[in-house]
Amino acid sequence: MAIPISDNYCFVCGKDNPKGFKIQVRYREAELVAETELSLPREYQGWANVIHGGILSTLLDEMMAHAVWHFAGPGLTLSMEVRFHQPLKPDDPILVRGVLHTKNGSRRLAEGEIIRLADGSRIASGKSRFLLLDK
Repeated sequence: MAIPISDNYCFVCGKDNPKGFKIQVRYREAELVAETELSLPREYQGWANVIHGGILSTLLDEMMAHAVWHFAGPGLTLSMEVRFHQPLKPDDPILVRGVLHTKNGSRRLAEGEIIRLADGSRIASGKSRFLLLDK
């Protein structure tokens, strides 16, 4: 399978997508962590005053993928499990983190979490499996 290329139009991290989040990712090399901070406006809510779970899942997938790509190489998400711990209100600042857990082989495991910055509470967490692509 060919390695996907970035055209800077990714909904989450693409700088050229006018409707995207345009997140900036930081990497912590020693911990194999990719992370970003942001807040989500009301346009991304599901129920009244609650950010949609699909948006939270998208953010988790993105940060776990960034951890895999940065620390292991190009890969695609094979599966993802998400758990929602509590609702997130629009405009609440959050930290989204992805961590690579396996360092060897063609399949990698990653975990992610979304933390509310105001009180450190966990909003959502996820686990995913990735398939590394041939370079």
